[in-house]
Amino acid sequence: MLKQAFQYIAAGLLGVLLISVVVMGAYQSAKKSITFPTENQINNFTNVGASLSFQEQAAVIRSRKSAVQLMSVDLTDGGISSSSGTYITYKDNYFVLTTSHGIGGLCAFTHIVIEDRLHDCVKFVLEDSQTDYIVIQVNEIPERIPVQITSHTPHRDEWIRDLSTQNTIYYTGYPNNGGPYTFDGRIVAYSEPEALFIDSYGWSGSSGAGVFSSSGNLIGWIMALEVGETRFGRQVLENFIWVIPLFKVDWDAVNVFAN
Repeated sequence: MLKQAFQYIAAGLLGVLLISVVVMGAYQSAKKSITFPTENQINNFTNVGASLSFQEQAAVIRSRKSAVQLMSVDLTDGGISSSSGTYITYKDNYFVLTTSHGIGGLCAFTHIVIEDRLHDCVKFVLEDSQTDYIVIQVNEIPERIPVQITSHTPHRDEWIRDLSTQNTIYYTGYPNNGGPYTFDGRIVAYSEPEALFIDSYGWSGSSGAGVFSSSGNLIGWIMALEVGETRFGRQVLENFIWVIPLFKVDWDAVNVFAN
């Protein structure tokens, strides 16, 4: 009798334990379901649309990881210009590629801004005001992952594929002094003496943002928006964007001047 009583008690305790485990599991599951994720979790570089292909996800992630904002003081009038840029690495050095028209002052008065933290300009390495780019040497930026020029840019015939009409592109920038915002778009035309043209979105502050093809290659940077003429006057076309192809940059000269 005593042995049988112990068996009943043990079975009862086991039943209570199992019920407790089930209840606790249900409670934890319900708690997780009503707990909203943090801003950092949502904004994580790798949290991109699941509907994108593997290559497109890689392109978006690379764009987000390398995007930076630049602030430059113009000593002539004291104004501060804001632009976008791409953090890159080439020959063991670190740089930021952006438009020259967004840099209004000296290196000492130009900073890379990431999440309210300032990173110094080491020196202006190479500038071409006609092609509208400047390569700025910087120290390593821990908050970002650089684009590797030797492996994350098109090679030879890959340019034909990456610049093809209606190819999807992605860019991350800081239009209207906000962001970083990630946009998609499509290539609509290419003109060798002018630029690559894309249908996307841009505004003041987007200039200098790196443009990536759907294959994940860095193919250029945003230079300007189209301006149209109507009977009501001039109008900015914020969806018609000029992009300068990356092969316009003389990387051999960048390496020489950086060292």
